[in-house]
Amino acid sequence: MRGRMLRGRGADRRNLRTIFALLLVLCPGYGLGRLKAQEVAASSTDCVDRARSSPSARVMVLLEAAVTDSALAELERYGVVHGWIDRYRLVAMTPGSPADRGAVATLPFVRSVENDSVICPASVASWNLDLIDVMNVEESGFVGEPDLREVKQTGAGVHVAILDSGLTPGWRNVLPEERVAVDLARAFIGGGPPSGGTLANEFNVQSPPGLWEQDSRGHGLGVSTMVIGFKYGGLLVDGSAPGAKVIPLRVADESAVSFASHIVAAFDYLITLVESHAIGPVVANLSLIIVDGSVAVNPSSPNPVVERAIDDAIAAGILVVAAAGNSGEFGMTWPGAYPQVISAGAVGWTRQYRPVQNGLPNNDFWWTQDVGFDPNPRRGPTEASESYVAGFSSRATPERGQQLDVLAPGALIAHTLDMRTFSGLVFGFGTSLASPLTAGVVALMLEVNPRLTQAQAETILKSTALPLKSADSRSGVFDFGAEQTISWDTDCAGVACDAVGAGLIQADAAIAATPKR
Repeated sequence: MRGRMLRGRGADRRNLRTIFALLLVLCPGYGLGRLKAQEVAASSTDCVDRARSSPSARVMVLLEAAVTDSALAELERYGVVHGWIDRYRLVAMTPGSPADRGAVATLPFVRSVENDSVICPASVASWNLDLIDVMNVEESGFVGEPDLREVKQTGAGVHVAILDSGLTPGWRNVLPEERVAVDLARAFIGGGPPSGGTLANEFNVQSPPGLWEQDSRGHGLGVSTMVIGFKYGGLLVDGSAPGAKVIPLRVADESAVSFASHIVAAFDYLITLVESHAIGPVVANLSLIIVDGSVAVNPSSPNPVVERAIDDAIAAGILVVAAAGNSGEFGMTWPGAYPQVISAGAVGWTRQYRPVQNGLPNNDFWWTQDVGFDPNPRRGPTEASESYVAGFSSRATPERGQQLDVLAPGALIAHTLDMRTFSGLVFGFGTSLASPLTAGVVALMLEVNPRLTQAQAETILKSTALPLKSADSRSGVFDFGAEQTISWDTDCAGVACDAVGAGLIQADAAIAATPKR
């Protein structure tokens, strides 16, 4: 149908530019231990720098009515059509010139033309699960000694959709294969023509097959380990919801570039799965950043089309969790800053790399050691006193309409990677890790009550969180080769800000407060 009408228009398509696609650039933002952290930080910077220095002309064109062959043919006169999403009457394209973009906006069947915003992923068990009361780590020094769960729920019967870079070809070496919904995994980049057509639709999730497991960067893999755990040698290290199933949804290409329209397409697919009853309760995790290349300090801004897709997902019963961002005192990044999502900032552990041996950090199994004594602080330091707000964790600036909901571990989180250039145990930094840990706890709550709403989940997480002081500090934290004092407060360069939200998520308390189905 659409393809047949557009046969023979290859020359015209070469000059077309996408008009309705929000550009989303995905840049890994989690650290990989001391040296790897520097490499990944550079990658994140490159991602944002590319978006600033080479702004994309790609746009999303919103139509007044359904996408038709004639509408696509007309749009092809003004640039390259990349794909379309029927639910949102959206066509992603790159206009041939600013004049072409203006011409598209005046077409009688076009409602509006929006920028396809750039999105970079926020940065990407062990002590972290102890801190949020999923596991009770009582390690005696022997690695691999079994640890008891503090909650009986595992996320069974719940799906967690990971909108990210997909998985690497070697993911089966890292993830428990039975916990990955291979039949539901999709890629929303590089799609071919629909059946019987000739015009390629990059949102065509069926062609080519297997693209979702061809990532070379590992961001989506690292994020997934936070939910379902990972294999390390002969051990299986738990995630926050080891009984859940993750759905890898790839929205970034090999250069770590994605567009907002890819995120919209992924949500469209998820909503369709829910509406068709193909899946039951589901959480969507967004460890991503919408980038605005025109902003010098905190290069992020809201995008109305992405927000609409998030609102539609929530209305369909999908619970949405997002990273707060890694911009520190420069403020939160979107989509985490949207008040309707559950946003997660990052904390670290004051005893990371302990015990220090001969003045050097313990790089081995410090991460399997016990965290503070909650709920019996008389036995020793409390969990709150052993937590610090990571310097990179984005603070909410209320004057920009930002809202930080909760905190979760996101500094020096152990996980494994299996990529073409690196394999092994790494320690990650970033709210990209705090977000899926939180999404996993939401999955535990959904196991208790599959009908839990977004508003209910957010209220429960916040009301049961472990409060941290809005201004405080922790001394003697061994970080990057030396002991440091890490502080946070409510003043971000003269602007009022919030670094802690409601506090640190507590899985056991959140589950106890969740109303039964």
